[in-house]
Amino acid sequence: AASTAIALAISEIFSNFICGILIWLVDPFDLGDIVKIKGYQGIIKSTTLTNITIETFDRIIVQISNSDVLSSPILNYTIKLKRKKNFFRFKRQIQFPQDIGHARLDIDEYNEEMRKKEENELREFHHLVLEKDQSEIFSFTFSMRVPFERFRIKVDKIEKICIKYKEIFDYTPKFHIFNFSHDISVKFRILTLDSDKLLNYQPEFVDNLYKIILSKES
Repeated sequence: AASTAIALAISEIFSNFICGILIWLVDPFDLGDIVKIKGYQGIIKSTTLTNITIETFDRIIVQISNSDVLSSPILNYTIKLKRKKNFFRFKRQIQFPQDIGHARLDIDEYNEEMRKKEENELREFHHLVLEKDQSEIFSFTFSMRVPFERFRIKVDKIEKICIKYKEIFDYTPKFHIFNFSHDISVKFRILTLDSDKLLNYQPEFVDNLYKIILSKES
């Protein structure tokens, strides 16, 4: 029985070692990338020939064997910038639907003033990327449900919170409505040049959003 257990342990180590070499060759992520593997979403903190370590947004350290990594879908939310000096190429690489018009796409007309404001902010962000010679941008997307009651008032408050967090994340978090049912589903997206800022401030940001959503104040 002991010899069987030892043989299984050696076999598992060898399997993880081979998978580690394959991960190194395929190179699906780098240290600091934001990923989702085996249901764990967080930042790659270390990689070895036998396992990887992820720190989740709940500040939990998770080790995943390399064989499990290769047997699972790997979602990498990090944007690797190509030809970043060209603003319009940069814009196409990073813009998602929630970057355009905010939630007001569904409750107000998306006008020229809003478009210019967002374009100017994106140009500022592009300038910051060039200034810091950044080769990647870290993206984090999540959804929240907002009751219909006093929705417009809540949107105003949410927008103010997003503007406040621009100083922290380098770029104003964006949001848009993507579904109506018994309540309203709103998708948020954070872009930042520093993945550690997501670990440090994303939970606080979400907590502030929840306070607005659950508030009964008008």
